[in-house]
Amino acid sequence: MVLEVKSVDVYKTLMESAKRIGQAAEAESVQADLNSTISENIINLIREEGINKLILPKRFGGPQIDFTTFADMVKEVGYYNLSAAWITYFFSLHNAWVAYLPEHRQKEIVQSGGLLADIFAPIGKLEKVDGGFIISARYNFVSGIKYAGWVGVGALHQSEGSDKKTMHGFVINTKELEIIENWNSLGLRGSGSHTIIVDNVFVPDDMVIDLGAMAANRKPDLKDYDEDYLYYNAPFHPAFFVGFPAMAIGAAERVLDEFKKSTKGRVRMNGEQEVASPRSQRVLATLTLKLQSAKSLMKTYIEMLENDEGVHPSEFKAIRAEIIQNCVDISVKTILTLGAFALVKGNPVEMITRDLIAIGTHVTSLYEDAVEAYGKHLFDYPSPVLG
Repeated sequence: MVLEVKSVDVYKTLMESAKRIGQAAEAESVQADLNSTISENIINLIREEGINKLILPKRFGGPQIDFTTFADMVKEVGYYNLSAAWITYFFSLHNAWVAYLPEHRQKEIVQSGGLLADIFAPIGKLEKVDGGFIISARYNFVSGIKYAGWVGVGALHQSEGSDKKTMHGFVINTKELEIIENWNSLGLRGSGSHTIIVDNVFVPDDMVIDLGAMAANRKPDLKDYDEDYLYYNAPFHPAFFVGFPAMAIGAAERVLDEFKKSTKGRVRMNGEQEVASPRSQRVLATLTLKLQSAKSLMKTYIEMLENDEGVHPSEFKAIRAEIIQNCVDISVKTILTLGAFALVKGNPVEMITRDLIAIGTHVTSLYEDAVEAYGKHLFDYPSPVLG
């Protein structure tokens, strides 16, 4: 199903908002790198621009955008700063799983104004009690958690009537957990992806989401829901992951712009103007074609989401990984071609290269895993991936 953006003005406004957020984050990027988090200034800007409400059902005032608009918004922020793109993406995206909660819980979370984090690694230890669950676990890599009011965490649970355990999400107010500020990474340092400790926290039954059923059924088990809502009309997990390749493309675009700018001003020790060198000309041509390939795959990915023709999840995963790998290759080749000045801390190419590598290490982006899963599917072997 294809949802059309209601107005050209919606798209234009979102791109302007994304640019403001991205430019503000870029201006603070070195400090965010040192602090291992983007600043509250950027978080406030995300709120002011309404990006945190972007992926809400229409009953809560969401603008009902399409996947292209969402991806382009994330890409625009990513052109300027990938940590900000990561957080901007997540704090809008996570409304998608809230839309599967009962309506009164949706209202509670939306009206609280709390930003939404999640970490659905199914490692929580559960105890079923009257009216809900007691959950305990230590979860790593919880992006933006210092600024979040709510977090969804993962655990395996066997629902009534099911013959096996499936992944479930348990929604917790962040006042009920402990944050360990230990994020110290190569890239995406500004994402503030700290550890949380969930220690015997009670989660009511109506704050639990069966993520397996969500992926299988798409439509929520609610009496009254917005049938046109974007995430009810697409394969959920591939749609959920759409921002990762989008932000990578934005960063790769920036890298090539930096390459052109730096090369035009570069003079070799023998006096040769580098812009006239076939070396850099070939590199720019090759990398531009690689970027065009990534953009074409991104367009294909979104078309697959919208047309909903039963595409196997492994194909989504492989395309996403291929896009991100292309973008990593562009950035690495650029830094190796530009030379030592591009390695200086704070240089846009240096920061973007580290951040793109970090995106490539995300569990949904691992290249070898993705192509293996897709290859199995192509040979009609079982390939059980979420997307």
